[in-house]
Amino acid sequence: MASETHVDTILVVDDHPATCKLLEDILGNDYHVLTAGNGRDALDLAWANPQIDLVLLDIVMPEMNGYEVCQQLKGDDRTSDTPVVFLTIMEEDHDEARGFSVGVSDYIVKPISRLRLLARVRNQLALHRKQRELELKNYELKVALDQVKALHGILPICSFCKQIRNDQGAWQRLEEYIQNHSEAEFSHGVCPKCAQEQYPEYCK
Repeated sequence: MASETHVDTILVVDDHPATCKLLEDILGNDYHVLTAGNGRDALDLAWANPQIDLVLLDIVMPEMNGYEVCQQLKGDDRTSDTPVVFLTIMEEDHDEARGFSVGVSDYIVKPISRLRLLARVRNQLALHRKQRELELKNYELKVALDQVKALHGILPICSFCKQIRNDQGAWQRLEEYIQNHSEAEFSHGVCPKCAQEQYPEYCK
């Protein structure tokens, strides 16, 4: 059975229902679209749906503006990594520096251009996926480094048979211990000194 294709979820926040409907019509064929008409509903939706991949957020809204909503989204662990794009009217006196300071990723100017909207959305979602992939690789690297660090410190080793006492207190061969705590593998050979001692007839 084929696995289901992931569909990105976009939250559209605008106090004008017509704008929400327009964006839903443009994006709905390719994405799962949620809508909110004010900042408080937007925060509730975002925090209740951690699968949201992108927020399209109007700047000028009553009670709570886009800057305030974005700041709260970025200040919460549940949504701090979710990219936010501001929706703004070209004539509005918006403060780009303030927007970037609260964590906005980009701006889309109204009236909405279908092609520009789809391009900006695709770019932000692609960047978001790359960021998540990088975070996963960093986590895997940290796990690998933690495994390597497990070989550091003082290891009890038998003076005669060279077995190592492991973390559970049991004794095991040195090569087994290293293989269990790293990705190293062993191949066996004979050093010149041991060859002379064990096979003198072949070393004349």
